[in-house]
Amino acid sequence: MTQSVSPTAPAARHRSAPQVWVYGPALVILGVLGLALVALGAVQSGAVPVTWPQIWAALTGEGSQHAERVILDLRLPRTLVGALIGIHFALSGWLLQLLSRNPLAEPGILGISAGASLVAVTVFIIGDWLVASDNPYLTSTVALEYLPAFAMLGGLVTATLVYLLGLRQGTLSPVKMTLTGAVVAGMLHAVTTGALAFWGHAHTELVAQWLAGSLYGTHWSHLQTLLPWTLAGLVGVALLLRPLMVMQLDDQQARSLGLRLNRWRGLALLTATLLAASAVGIVGPVGFIGLLIPHISRRLAGTSLALQLALCILLGAILAIAADTVGRTLFAPYEVPVGVISAILGVPFFLYLLSRQP
Repeated sequence: MTQSVSPTAPAARHRSAPQVWVYGPALVILGVLGLALVALGAVQSGAVPVTWPQIWAALTGEGSQHAERVILDLRLPRTLVGALIGIHFALSGWLLQLLSRNPLAEPGILGISAGASLVAVTVFIIGDWLVASDNPYLTSTVALEYLPAFAMLGGLVTATLVYLLGLRQGTLSPVKMTLTGAVVAGMLHAVTTGALAFWGHAHTELVAQWLAGSLYGTHWSHLQTLLPWTLAGLVGVALLLRPLMVMQLDDQQARSLGLRLNRWRGLALLTATLLAASAVGIVGPVGFIGLLIPHISRRLAGTSLALQLALCILLGAILAIAADTVGRTLFAPYEVPVGVISAILGVPFFLYLLSRQP
């Protein structure tokens, strides 16, 4: 059995069901407009300035070769990949918080990202041993096409371990689960660092940048690899939406309604891990998006899970694109990884939430 307090409960005092029907469509429309503006700003901003007419000319195939390269080959795929990874981490955090009834749950904090990173780095090292290349991540077919699947395996094992260790006399303890996840994540990070030191390869800097959570160098092949995992994750979330509504009740009440809790919790954990680990496999661990966005979405949507889902998708994409844009323009031509920017935003918020836990 789990604690009966749901992370959606505090939001219920701020917005009732009739208000959601009134403000819900407006929030979604504002989110879509905000996402469009942030995406256009990301395509325009950078070390090489481009104008709106140049963007339009490049999109219509009438731009110069230089403008088309900057816009179509560099910034547009990076922006789209950024939107997808924001959706992945936001939905993963939302599912984990609903599953565990723990407002502190997030892929990075619970160790899922660390487990996925360890397996991904192992794939880097093995791939480099098998196929010598200047860039094992970009030139190895296995590293790009199958890295999300390998990362998902590491994330799933870690998530299951943390979930089981978070149980106390058959009851899931949110604080114990969070602390256990932090310990496991720290241990896995140490092992990953040791593996890189053991590797001692000239391309360690490349992997170190990836471990910081960076969109640097992402292109259309990354988008093509990540998109099927995005669609699979969205299908999984859609299937979970109705059971999640029942799972917010007390365990005994949920079982009395015929819900097979263990089965649906397992599917929720699998879907959350798929979303987070597949994103880690493409751009590395990007922390705290899965912590911030679900809280903002619940605050705006109240108890409506459907509206929370829509806002998580939109706000997750907005935050990831905005953080990446700030990171690559603040000290241009140098870049700050998106994972660093999201951590700067997320750590104070996490400490605030932790201080409110009993």
